[in-house]
Order: sequence, then structure tokens, then C-alpha cells
Amino acid sequence: MSAPSYASRSYAQDLLPPAIAGLLSVIVNYGGTFILVFQAARVAGLDAAQTASWVWSVSVGVGLTGLALSWRYRAPIITAWSTPGAAFLVTALGSVSYPEAIGAYMLSALGFVILGLSGYFDRLIRLIPPAIAAALLAGILLQFGIGAFGGASADPVLVGLLTGSYLILKRFTARYAIVGILLIGLGWLLLRGEVDLSGLSLKLASPVLTLPVFSLNAALSLALPLFLITLTGQYMPGMLVLRNDGYTTSANPIVTVTGLGALIMAPFGSHAFNVAAITAAIVTG
Repeated sequence: MSAPSYASRSYAQDLLPPAIAGLLSVIVNYGGTFILVFQAARVAGLDAAQTASWVWSVSVGVGLTGLALSWRYRAPIITAWSTPGAAFLVTALGSVSYPEAIGAYMLSALGFVILGLSGYFDRLIRLIPPAIAAALLAGILLQFGIGAFGGASADPVLVGLLTGSYLILKRFTARYAIVGILLIGLGWLLLRGEVDLSGLSLKLASPVLTLPVFSLNAALSLALPLFLITLTGQYMPGMLVLRNDGYTTSANPIVTVTGLGALIMAPFGSHAFNVAAITAAIVTG
């Protein structure tokens, strides 16, 4: 009777850390960068239904591609929407119509499908030295570290509380320190009455299909820059994170599957999704 109980307890202990890491990656994805999507949607003049469709398409797309790739290759292959791509769209969407933007998204995604099938990207990744890979990851994470201290000017008490809590929790339970300060921060804001959920209503999003329009202007001003920004700002550091943590999964199927997924989801508003970089660093560890 004791053996099954011990096995169940051991299984639960093994399952908890990756479950928390997965939860943190979702929180970082939505909480840290998704505001860019809403800013870009405002610039493009999208209504609430089109914006919700954009959120739906990238969320479902990255969830399914990440699940399929991780299951197939038995590696923590986390996919995400292109954060630098969304930042680019904040300024770029004002110069083209929304159907033209959809066409540009599809062209950019098609480029990644071709790149993945060609096999050249995997060769390029293998040529980059580990020191360069570590420097690329440090450059991505540096802005978040600086931003944490920059927020002290807006709410020094909250930042001080979270920093102190993190140092204490890391001393006793490093594995769950991030979850701990998340709960502490939320509890502090609730006590101060700074969390207002009265206007929040939950309902299913409905995908809105927009037929693409292909134009030379959108291809050059939107599709090509989006392709290059996503390639250098997401795919390359994301694959290098996997390499640094000992995962040797080929980049070719990852680029192909995410590109194909982005191509399918583009008519519903998805701009691009790819292998993750920031959240990959959370789950691979």
C-alpha cells in the first residue's frame, strides 16, 4: 500500500516545477508584451471583434504549435507571437490597409515555411558560437532587468516589497520564488484597492476572417521587415536558448511548423508566431 502512495507523491513533486514554469511563461507572454498588440490594433483602426480575433488567432496558434512540437520532439519547444514584430506593427500598420496587412502576414509566414524546408536556417544556427548565443540572450533579458528598477519611480513601495520578498524566498525556496512574489504583489494590490475587476466579463472570442489583399507596397514595407525582425529577434535567440540548455532539436521543423501555423492563422489577424526566446529561458531551466 505504501509503494503506490510514494509513487504518486513522487510524480506530483516531479510535475509541479514544470507546471509552474509553464504558468510563468504564459503570464510573462501576456502580461509583459501583449500591450503591443492592442497598441498596433488601435493604430490600424481595428474594432473590438477584429482585435479579439487577433488575440484568438495568435493564442490558439502558439498553443497548438508549441504542444505539437514539444510532444513530437520531447523538448520544451515553446512558441510565442513575435514581440519585436508587434512593436514594429505599432508604427507600420498606419501606412497600409488591414486586408493588405493580412496579405503581408501571409507572405512573411510563407517565407518561414520556405526557409524551414530549405534547411539553411539550421546550418546557420549551428555556426554561431555559444558565447555569442549567451550574449544575444543577455541582450534580450537586460531590458527587463533594467525595467524592473525603472518601475521604482512609479511605485517604490511595491517594487521594494517585491524585491525584498524575492530575496527572502530565493533563500529558502528558489524554485517557487517567482510564484511567491506574484501572489504577494497581487495580495498587496488587492489590500490597497488597486485591482478593479468590476468591468471584466468573460466570453468566448469569435474569429473574424479577413480576405487578404496582396500589394507590392505592403510586401516591401510590411512583409519583408516583419520577416527579418522575427527571424533575428525571435527565431535566432530562441533556438540558441534551446542549444545552450542542451536541446539539439533541429531548427528546420520548428521554423516550418510555426511558419505554416502563422500562414493558416494570418487571415484571422495573427501577425507572426515563432519559437520563444524569453519564455523559453524560463521553461528550459
